[in-house]
Amino acid sequence: MPGTRKACEEEGQMDSAEEPIPASEYRRRETEILFGIELLLYRWGLSEFNFDEEAQIFRDRDGRAVLSRHRADRKRHFGE
Repeated sequence: MPGTRKACEEEGQMDSAEEPIPASEYRRRETEILFGIELLLYRWGLSEFNFDEEAQIFRDRDGRAVLSRHRADRKRHFGE
């Protein structure tokens, strides 16, 4: 899959001397980025989720938590 760590390594886009990023850190960074993007979409009126400002959580139409600064439900967010 393009953009994944493995794909970047295979395509030579990563310096082989670079220390590998642990999977947990990679997911944490990815979640922060997703949250920021979804927050922008929400502010522009383009998000399909509701934002609970008090809890800082995005919820789907059924009220289930989909995305926060610290956790992403990738199945609901990406439709996997």
